[in-house]
Amino acid sequence: MDKNIADIIKIVKGKIEDSGKINLRNIDTIVNAANPTLMGSDQGVDGSIHAAVNSFFINGENFADMICKELATGNEKNRIRCSRGQAVKTEGYGLCRNVIHVVGSKYDGDAGRGIGCSSSRVILLESCYDNIIRVVRENAGIRNLAVPVIGSGEYGFPFPLAVKIALAGLGNALTEWKDEDEELFAMSGLEHIYLYVYDKKEETCNRNFKSAERIWNGYKPLFRNGKKAVFQNSFIAHWRYMNEIIRYDEKRGYFAAAGAVRALLMAVRFLFMPIMMLKDLFGKADWEKRRKTVEWLALVKVSLPVCFYIFWHWGFFTQNPQIYETVFPGMIIYSMSDTVTYLLTLIMMADIQRPSANLIRSMIMLLVNYIEVALGMAYLYFFYYKNKALVSIYDAVRFGLSGTGGENIKLESFADYAFFYADAAIKFFFLSLVFGYFANHMKQRKFRS
Repeated sequence: MDKNIADIIKIVKGKIEDSGKINLRNIDTIVNAANPTLMGSDQGVDGSIHAAVNSFFINGENFADMICKELATGNEKNRIRCSRGQAVKTEGYGLCRNVIHVVGSKYDGDAGRGIGCSSSRVILLESCYDNIIRVVRENAGIRNLAVPVIGSGEYGFPFPLAVKIALAGLGNALTEWKDEDEELFAMSGLEHIYLYVYDKKEETCNRNFKSAERIWNGYKPLFRNGKKAVFQNSFIAHWRYMNEIIRYDEKRGYFAAAGAVRALLMAVRFLFMPIMMLKDLFGKADWEKRRKTVEWLALVKVSLPVCFYIFWHWGFFTQNPQIYETVFPGMIIYSMSDTVTYLLTLIMMADIQRPSANLIRSMIMLLVNYIEVALGMAYLYFFYYKNKALVSIYDAVRFGLSGTGGENIKLESFADYAFFYADAAIKFFFLSLVFGYFANHMKQRKFRS
């Protein structure tokens, strides 16, 4: 039987601890948005679930005590039993068969739509849903799961952001499970995941429910076709990285110069937002399509200097030769700067940015990026020196790819020196990247004796 993820996830209104709905929907497992101690609270989903479970005890016991016994952690109230972003399963003690406790992250931005949040808080909240599905995978008996919109209560996440992360997080985790082992996914007992939307104010609850349905209707076609979803665009993602650097770099040990360089580099990246937003335009919320758009953009950038040279060779824009010497070089420099600063962010922001694909793709893209920059330097070399030193296009390509062939150029101005030093620096940068990749990812292979 083929299980379609778009049919598994359903959005419902109401209290997640409502035993009538639990029985009606055959819910065997409830997710509790807990605090790190798992000892319950007086408010929110955590307080409601603890109160509901406690109503089934008649001997003075309570849910918190039973959690301590089941996990064998002792009854210290301040003991950490579940880290943020993680999940722990216990019995449901009358309310349901299981309770999966997850600890979300606290929102650290200003009130509103969630743009001011830092990237680590978003990543932690998303990992809650990854770990919920991990627990489901490890427990084949889980069939119907009730999940709250984690973080949207006392932890302060604006509901639109929290529900986007919830729906994308659950759908993506299920998609990855299905991609890794479609047979085991089909054999699992999982039937439905109910995402519960609730607010004490009926008007707010109805508004949030409509918002969740609208967001889900946007994601549903992707999950129906086995695709993963993206819940933030390039500008918001970079803004959250900037917030992360400003707020937490010093705590990570990036003092003074290191922190300033990281902040400056991220600020520079905003200059290339027009290129990055092409990924949003063509890829939209489709994770796979966005990655393909990045690859096509890289190939287009490789073709730019080739196309510009062909235009010159065939006599286009003969009425305005300045295009070849100002406009086209400007476009190539902008494109190369985007590529180099992007690669720098992958290195210098590796602790706050997650890899988006795999190692082989990264190495192929690195080769494409090098070819782009090499051909760009060849174009600049050709049009700057073709009249001064009778440079041929073959000399220019050789110079761009290997850095050789420029020995006969007489360096007379600051621009000459800057150009040749920039070329040497770029080639050293790419060479360092290649050595870094091999050093970090080389593995000992096993051979038959």
